[in-house]
Amino acid sequence: MNTYSTPAFRSFKVFIGELTAVAAGIHVGIQETISHVSKLDQSDPWEFAAQRHGIRVSGLRSEKVSSGAIRLNIVSLYSGFDLFISDIRGQFYAIHGKSWTQNDGDTPFQALLRNTPSGKQAHENRLGPGRILTMDYYRLARNAIAHPSNEAVAIAEQFYQSNSQQLIQTASDYGMKSTPSEVAGLSFHDIKYMARVSLDLAVAIDKDFDPGDVVLSRLIPEKFAKLPKSEARRHNAKKGWLSEKFGINSDRAERIISMTHKLSG
Repeated sequence: MNTYSTPAFRSFKVFIGELTAVAAGIHVGIQETISHVSKLDQSDPWEFAAQRHGIRVSGLRSEKVSSGAIRLNIVSLYSGFDLFISDIRGQFYAIHGKSWTQNDGDTPFQALLRNTPSGKQAHENRLGPGRILTMDYYRLARNAIAHPSNEAVAIAEQFYQSNSQQLIQTASDYGMKSTPSEVAGLSFHDIKYMARVSLDLAVAIDKDFDPGDVVLSRLIPEKFAKLPKSEARRHNAKKGWLSEKFGINSDRAERIISMTHKLSG
């Protein structure tokens, strides 16, 4: 099995786990708080409740608190995915030995396709057209939230309407019946679904940009600081480096390291 995972993926996986757990806690906390605040005999119950915690706010509505938290989590989640893509682009030259090619107006997935070392068909099969479409929709939803304008909202809504059948089918394949929601009605289920899709895409992207054993063998440092010149110690250091940098398991690491001897011989 050709294991391969970059530090960018592993960091993103940790981020996804923390975000979804915190998002769940916030959602539950808000629902519990709403039931309490709604019982306050005040003209502005949220203002009254906020004063207890030294916070000044007025005119806040319960539905705005709930939907706002969901929408901001959608923005945060996509930002994390976008950073993962940026990390893939940033390490591309060092690993693949050529510059990243990107045209003005390229979406993230168009840029990935333009630079994949795997070929167009293999790339699309690995990532999945439905997952790409889903993440493109959430990207547009993010834009409508983070950069609110009539145009941004209209673009996201039009994309949803034009692709609703495939978006719904992809969600069904994930066992989700109420997602993705339209921009105006994003729910906590969208956070859960988006997290799953983005993590699956990150796994697929990592594998898609696996440079192969020969390239990895050439990336192994020739020397490791503070290590004795024992061949066994150097061998273990190489395996450790492959594991830390690229998530390579022991069997594949042995195969890659054996290539360094052939290449230098």
